Amino acid sequence: MEAPSFIPQVIRNCEDVNKELQKFSLASKIHQDYLWFDVLNFQTLIKTNEKDGYQPLSGNALAQFEKDDFYIKDNFSLLQTYDIRIYPKTKDYKLKLELTPQADKLYLVFDEHFIIINDDQFFEEIFSVIDSLMAQNKVIFRQQYEQRENLKAALKNFQAQGAQPQKLLLKTAPDFIPHTPSEFRFLLKNAWEKDKGTKAPKNSLFGTSPDVSIAEYIKPIKGKNGRNLKGLYIKIDIKDIDQMPPLSYNKNFIQREETSEKIVFKSLINGYVKIENDTIIFNTDYEFTSMKTTNAPMLLGGVESGITLVIKSEDEFSDAVGSNMILEASKIQIIGSVGENVTLSAQEISIQGQTHQSTTIKAQEAKVTTHKGRFLGEHFSVRNLDTGFIQASDCSIEVASGATIYAKKIAIKTLKSNNKLHFSQECELQEIQGGENRFVISSGADIKTKQVMEFIHKKIALLKSKMHTIAQEYQLFVTKAKKNKPIIDKIKSADKTTQIAMLAENDIKRTYDQFIAHIKKLKVLKRELIGFQNNIKDLNASLLEIENETLGARILAKSEWRFENEVIYHQDYPKPNDEILILADGENIDIRIDPLKRKMIKTH
Repeated sequence: MEAPSFIPQVIRNCEDVNKELQKFSLASKIHQDYLWFDVLNFQTLIKTNEKDGYQPLSGNALAQFEKDDFYIKDNFSLLQTYDIRIYPKTKDYKLKLELTPQADKLYLVFDEHFIIINDDQFFEEIFSVIDSLMAQNKVIFRQQYEQRENLKAALKNFQAQGAQPQKLLLKTAPDFIPHTPSEFRFLLKNAWEKDKGTKAPKNSLFGTSPDVSIAEYIKPIKGKNGRNLKGLYIKIDIKDIDQMPPLSYNKNFIQREETSEKIVFKSLINGYVKIENDTIIFNTDYEFTSMKTTNAPMLLGGVESGITLVIKSEDEFSDAVGSNMILEASKIQIIGSVGENVTLSAQEISIQGQTHQSTTIKAQEAKVTTHKGRFLGEHFSVRNLDTGFIQASDCSIEVASGATIYAKKIAIKTLKSNNKLHFSQECELQEIQGGENRFVISSGADIKTKQVMEFIHKKIALLKSKMHTIAQEYQLFVTKAKKNKPIIDKIKSADKTTQIAMLAENDIKRTYDQFIAHIKKLKVLKRELIGFQNNIKDLNASLLEIENETLGARILAKSEWRFENEVIYHQDYPKPNDEILILADGENIDIRIDPLKRKMIKTH
């Protein structure tokens, strides 16, 4: 972060830190993103009468304020002010505070690449950042020593276990419990919508199976008067606690379980469920004829339900599954064709018919007569692949024409023209009848591998960005340390008596203390840089290991090549590279990768 240079400014007795930062930003014409601050000191003030002004606490009164018995009293109002030092922001620690809506709990949230260094200087930096964030959020400074010691112990524990902290509870209001109203949740629907990132269609049922929670009623919490983490005394004024409305259901299908916190409704059977007019309604009919949006509901979230759907077309002129349907089950068997914009999801799917170009199939395993749409899954078998798209671990195809395939392994009986075949391990061709086909050997042909590679690349880019920021900060402190080094050398070369006399002078003592602080800071920054470098080294090794998966790749052609076809060996690591090979009409050869030269070779 390239922060503009300016002389740090101390502002005393701030009631609102964010306003002071905004004022400084406007006055200095420096964007607030480039500003940071330390809390140098804070003052605690209370008033016991609305007519009186706030009075600072000190001595024994301040010691009493640290105790919960004093803090929870309702006979005073509370305010804290801060002395802050604003300076250029050179580093983003990627730490956030998360305060609950009524300020009864405070959490510390960590960036995924946060590195723990078991060093007192490192911990002091983290504590300082948290103090600043607390001041920004107007969280009361109290019991800070305990807070810091608990956090230090937690971070050391994470480091010892080699674990990455994500979110830690930092503070809890000692006595205050906020009121929480009741809530009814249709869990099956909520889970589906969260997974898909969209609202479920209105005419939807959701798949379930025995012992799966369908819905739950979260009981209300009346709450308790008390002082929250911002120092405000909250009085709960709830006269009538809401109660759960009556819910109708078949006791042969539903089991009701109650705890002090909630009531859970669990399924006793397999089926599709909806909740309508305060009633849980089951559907256990799994055989359909010509399903359409006008005569059937959407059947969602049933992939783990153990349910098998059987769907037939009513005649040869009708689709078995009409346009815009969404069907999800453990198994789906379709006798007939599938209309446009249909999405099918299951562990196993069989279609004795044709899919539309806009059909999407998601499954562990699928068998289709004629496929023109999209398949996303593990294992795919198709008789006629006509301009369709496949993304799988392996696929078996009788006839392929104008198709696009991404897989580890591809097996094709009859290869026609204009296919784009991406694979990482093997492509077997029984008979080649067409040309203008493109074969791409790439570790990224397998979607799971590609996603891992993309994740690693993003992680490396982020780590390099953080390293750049830390390196800038490191250089800044090197410059500061060099500036003070002549004075430090004089102190070190002097005898003991002269050293004591020199350090008695305020300016020299200040310079000496700054130098020591800078050296400690450089030590922490260096350890951070080494940590990031080691992480990047490990990630690069992982990329090379993934890239090496293609070294055994091959194309097995059991007939002569027809017309002209293109083979590309694509490598992403250690640097992007494409090797291109053109196969001429009549050649009778296989293609494999030479693992030593990392090049394609023709074999007979």
